[in-house]
Amino acid sequence: MQKTFFGWLVVLLAVLCGTVVADEVSTDQPGSLLVFPKVVVDQTQDTIIQISNATGSRLFARCFYINGAIDPQTQLPSWAVTDFQIKLTRLQPSVWVASQGLPITPPDRPAALYPGPVPPLGAVFTGELRCLIVNESETPISRNALTGEATIIDRVTHSTRKYHGIAVRGLPGNNGDNTLLMNGVEYATCPRVLLLNHFFDEAPDPILTTPVETSLTFVPCSGDIEHAMPGQANLLFEVFNEFEQRLSASFNVQCWADTKLSEIDNQSTPTRSIFHYAMQGTLVGQTRIRPAPDADTSTGHGVLAIAEEFRDNRTVGAGINVHFIGGNLQGDVFAVPGSF
Repeated sequence: MQKTFFGWLVVLLAVLCGTVVADEVSTDQPGSLLVFPKVVVDQTQDTIIQISNATGSRLFARCFYINGAIDPQTQLPSWAVTDFQIKLTRLQPSVWVASQGLPITPPDRPAALYPGPVPPLGAVFTGELRCLIVNESETPISRNALTGEATIIDRVTHSTRKYHGIAVRGLPGNNGDNTLLMNGVEYATCPRVLLLNHFFDEAPDPILTTPVETSLTFVPCSGDIEHAMPGQANLLFEVFNEFEQRLSASFNVQCWADTKLSEIDNQSTPTRSIFHYAMQGTLVGQTRIRPAPDADTSTGHGVLAIAEEFRDNRTVGAGINVHFIGGNLQGDVFAVPGSF
């Protein structure tokens, strides 16, 4: 009897733990909404996008390039959106270069196995890409099937920085409208805490002795494409060094943000930043990032993020996925336009 009780207890704990994991965003499990926080196209860089269908049946997806570049007149992100559709047959991967896209006519395969045209981004773009699974009527559905990677390539140095797309899982409570609720009912919630293990900026690499720098890219989970209203978030940072000392900072994200660690709290004098080696005196740190809740009950202020670690005067780098912990206390809302 005792053995039976403990057996059922183990099963119950496994189910509960599985439920918690299923309701969180992930970089190693497929989802219904796939987010690439950083896509870059300019004179020296370009981005390769890889998306795969992890299921045994055909799927359709609506995708949105969201431009986060700063408008020189308003000094705010432009929030210009380019949307398109793709379709993937069972277990099919697809790939394109962001600056070039895909042509209307497939050059190398039957039309039935072609994902469809993808618009080129042109000479300059700095922002994100989101792809959402829909049915043939373009209604959002909860089919956790999308995985992907983005690779940023430097044309001059030939260095690459690759990261996994962030998958938001669709849940049984999805009502199929164009307002996606990331509340643990329709879609998984955005993370309550983002955890980053990093070198402090300008810390000497213990092997190469060259300085190390880290950059973070943030995208708000919420946003309204239909009415051109970008999401925003106020982020709270807790930074711990190797002496267990704790310092804090804050940072505001409007639509999209890409920043060096040491410019989060001190853009004019980075050496006085709490993220700088000169201030901390230890090589590495751990940073916990929390979206600050507010009185707005209509939408949350969760964020998704990736990190990039650079060496040799930023000529060599690597993409890093940030760790996500728990579900955000405020549900986020991402609104997409009606069907084409």
